[in-house]
Amino acid sequence: MRIEIKRYGNVLSSRPAGREAALAMKAYQRPKPGEKIELDFSGVLSVGPSWLDEVLSALRAEYGTKRVVCLPTRNPSVIESLKAIDS
Repeated sequence: MRIEIKRYGNVLSSRPAGREAALAMKAYQRPKPGEKIELDFSGVLSVGPSWLDEVLSALRAEYGTKRVVCLPTRNPSVIESLKAIDS
């Protein structure tokens, strides 16, 4: 299942907004058992580490670390936010 992150805005920066987005994703996006959850950052201008941390933490807690993946992107804010979170 692919989730288009641009549905939640094109500048994603605050922790409360990330928490809200994660709750919406869990409420309205129902993956099949064992299905990967792919986060697609196409069309997003900027992502802050706090927003991304909220989303990834909530989804990984619900579905497991191996099922939640970020699709490859050239967006430097996504790349650097992932480095900050996963370090």
